[in-house]
Amino acid sequence: MVFVVAPVWIQAAHACFPHFDLGIYTQALARMSLADPNPWLSARQVYIFNDHFDPILWVARPLVAVLPPMWAVLVVEALFVLLTVAPLVWLNARGLLSRAATVLLAALLLLSPSAVEALRFPIHPTTWSALPLVLTGLAFHLRRKGLLLVSLILLLACKEEFAFGGLMLTVALLLRGERRLAVGVGALSLVWLAGVYGLRPWLMGPTEDYGVRLKLGLDEGLLHYLSLRLAPVHLSRIGTLFVLLLPLSVWAWRERLRPDWAWLMVLLPMLGIRFLGMAWRFHYGVSLMAAALMGFVPILRARRPPAWVLVCTGLILLISNEPNFRKLTLTLVSSRTYPGQCPGAPDRLASISRGVDVLAQHSEGMALLGSNFVSLLAGRNEIYAVGGPQPDDGRVYEWVLVEKPPHGDVWPLTAERVKELIDEWRADAGTHIIIDDANVFMARGRFTAHR
Repeated sequence: MVFVVAPVWIQAAHACFPHFDLGIYTQALARMSLADPNPWLSARQVYIFNDHFDPILWVARPLVAVLPPMWAVLVVEALFVLLTVAPLVWLNARGLLSRAATVLLAALLLLSPSAVEALRFPIHPTTWSALPLVLTGLAFHLRRKGLLLVSLILLLACKEEFAFGGLMLTVALLLRGERRLAVGVGALSLVWLAGVYGLRPWLMGPTEDYGVRLKLGLDEGLLHYLSLRLAPVHLSRIGTLFVLLLPLSVWAWRERLRPDWAWLMVLLPMLGIRFLGMAWRFHYGVSLMAAALMGFVPILRARRPPAWVLVCTGLILLISNEPNFRKLTLTLVSSRTYPGQCPGAPDRLASISRGVDVLAQHSEGMALLGSNFVSLLAGRNEIYAVGGPQPDDGRVYEWVLVEKPPHGDVWPLTAERVKELIDEWRADAGTHIIIDDANVFMARGRFTAHR
């Protein structure tokens, strides 16, 4: 909470995060309602559940009544990660898990590089899957049927990929002889998959095809396809993930203790999707770590891990997270100047606040925003990100609000291109300039250039 969540919240208050992914889910949360359960996201140019199917967002929706949408979604993400330790603390309080094992599991869940990077790159419901995975894993080991079904539904609601894990959980239950429960889990997973991949496009219209990522490079031959996925950059990220489990694995091997291989089958679909999609960082690794750790729970319930396992794991966590902790600590102690692209300098924040207030008060007209302003204006209609996805219909934008480089987020454009756009907008005879200081350019007029 202090060294990861607090710095991220400081950066969020300083408009540090781009439209992808904070702006997407903030706009979704701002617009979701019973009257419009699948809202259109103008800045992403997609209906939220035609993108990923993650109805877990409804868990966060009630908070919008008391918090701005951006803060509601940030609070919920932090809670989903921090609360992963709650079931472990409960086991410890019941005498079912030693203090050393509780500390070890909690450290790996909260401080793996994937968890820290996921919180540093908010928001995504895949990050939220850590808590349902922990609950599902513990329910599986403790043979709590009701908890397993409830937590599995929460897990499926985080993203469409987890239904494939539900099928593997079905196999694990069959291997353990729990046929009735296996039939229920299998039926739930199959119905969910049919709904996501069959019923959803039929009811909601075309959905985003993320399967393209899994096939990237295949048209150039199998060797090229595999070489992309076995590139050093991906192997190093895989290594960073699994080296954290090395001390625990070595100890288990020396003591002839076996993890629950039946449960670990749940990992197979996630591993396959991440390998084929070359996705190992940020929120992609959080669910892997949570699921893998649940496979070691029976070992840790039976035996207390020795001190050397805790020390070695702690050192690996510190070393692998050093870049993350350095940046987060700098945010805590030097937030007025760090990060460089979004310092918390009072004049910058005042300019941003003034521009955001103007657009919030004038809800009419399409607004073209810097990517990092989308989450601040998520409740406003017709907002679009400069350089982001927009319809090619020659539309004219009435408002423009961007930061001046080197501040702000310009991707996928360059800083030079953003400067050129500002010059073009400023030079137009019909432009009414509202802010044009050292930090922000804001104007009202007729703007067409956005790429």
